[in-house]
Amino acid sequence: MKLKYIFMFLGVMLLGLTACDKKDTPETSNKNPFAGTKWERVLKATDEDGSSEIISTELQFIDDSRLVILSDYKDIAKDGSIIKQNPTVKEETTYTYEGLVATVIIHKIENDKQVTRKGILTMDAAKQKITVTAAKMEEGEEPEIYTRKK
Repeated sequence: MKLKYIFMFLGVMLLGLTACDKKDTPETSNKNPFAGTKWERVLKATDEDGSSEIISTELQFIDDSRLVILSDYKDIAKDGSIIKQNPTVKEETTYTYEGLVATVIIHKIENDKQVTRKGILTMDAAKQKITVTAAKMEEGEEPEIYTRKK
């Protein structure tokens, strides 16, 4: 009788050890939460006459270090027809990340001088929004909020 209980106990132990596969355990590596994701921000302002200006910006994190920023502008009449549309502006830059915070350095030419800007991108815990703040924000300047597209 004792032998029967010993084998039953060993069987339960063996079943418990084989029930958890390596795939079942959560991955604890520092996988980049930004890589392969897309985010968008759309600003719309409507005038008294019913026409609208729409500025949209999309962030595309290509891989562990490359970021593409796409921006476009449209001026739309009250009836929905496009009055003016600027071509999409594409900027490519690099970023670094630590956890849910990415740092982006952007070099631009303003007034015939090269200007360097640093941005801090903070992803929320649910990984559905990114808040973008400049390293040196001016008084009254609001952070930009991007929502997840992909």
